[in-house]
Amino acid sequence: MKVAIISTFDTFFDRVDLLKEYYQDKGLEVTVITSDYSHRLKEKYQNNKADIQLSVRPYNKNLSIDRLRSHDQFAKKVKEYLETLRPEIVHCIIPCNSLCKKMSAYKKEHDVKLIFDVNDLWPESLPVGNIKHRFPFTLWKNTRDKYIEHADMILSECDYFKEILHKEHSSKWHTLHFAKKMHPSNTVSTFTLEEFSFCYLGSINNIIDIDLIVAFLSACTKVRKVKLHIIGGGEKKELLIEQLRQNSILVIDHGYIFEQEKKQEILDQCQYGFNVMKDSVMVGLTMKSMDYMCGGLPMINTIKGDTAKICDEYSVGYNLTKDSISEIVSLLEKETIDENRQKRETIKKVFMENFSQEAFNKTLERLEIV
Repeated sequence: MKVAIISTFDTFFDRVDLLKEYYQDKGLEVTVITSDYSHRLKEKYQNNKADIQLSVRPYNKNLSIDRLRSHDQFAKKVKEYLETLRPEIVHCIIPCNSLCKKMSAYKKEHDVKLIFDVNDLWPESLPVGNIKHRFPFTLWKNTRDKYIEHADMILSECDYFKEILHKEHSSKWHTLHFAKKMHPSNTVSTFTLEEFSFCYLGSINNIIDIDLIVAFLSACTKVRKVKLHIIGGGEKKELLIEQLRQNSILVIDHGYIFEQEKKQEILDQCQYGFNVMKDSVMVGLTMKSMDYMCGGLPMINTIKGDTAKICDEYSVGYNLTKDSISEIVSLLEKETIDENRQKRETIKKVFMENFSQEAFNKTLERLEIV
């Protein structure tokens, strides 16, 4: 039996890898299809994890007609390729939204099991304010909404997406959480109470709430010295660093680190990790939250839905708003090393039970996806 896994973007390949391994373990012949254009780098690239890379037109701006045309071209070429491949299962990661229309058309013409796997919501998750309710954003959204229900099964990477789309009670929709192959380490935290030590892991870009991070850390300086470890990059990193230094906050910029052991050494020095995006961004989980949880680092969080519930229900972080800054700083001031270490152990368990490869595969088994 053949299965085609389709992902327009390299940013979703952690999930693609897990899906490919699962299907192959079930004895299926897997073909991974993607484009030859990196949305993140804005250039053509070679993806060694893909079996097929389809050539698409480039685009330079995230919010542009060229981007929509590139996505439409990819969806059309995928459909054409499937006519040759003839898989029994099509597992299609959304976005891009254009795939909903083309894969629905392919299913109508062939006896195939179609699975849509929603990993982001466009345009809902874009930080563009109210213009997301205007043309052409409405067209973009409607391309997804009009055709997505044609699938046999629809997966969502978090519960929050189902809430946004009002699909909480749909028998066709199921949550398949973000997951990573990593396992938590047995290292011990090394921070002291002489200072507040935080971590920011990942890209610092236009969806990150820099003002809120700076305001929170500035409030922390009134209690203790403050240090922020940065692991990653992004076009807004220098802006964040400049504003923090203006507020007497020590910044240690580690740059990009990909080795898990080296990341863990830094996480062990910190009390909390920042999982902070602008309020207009509609996501329920982030990849950085996976890294924090696996690394045993409690979170300072603004992400709604799934992550907010985890922080509250398991007491492994604080849900930050402008109005809660003083309250959270006061709680951090009173927190002991033992209390923080207990949170670290709890958040590792949350990761293993919900976001590990084992949890991912267990969900697929329960859904009888094959």
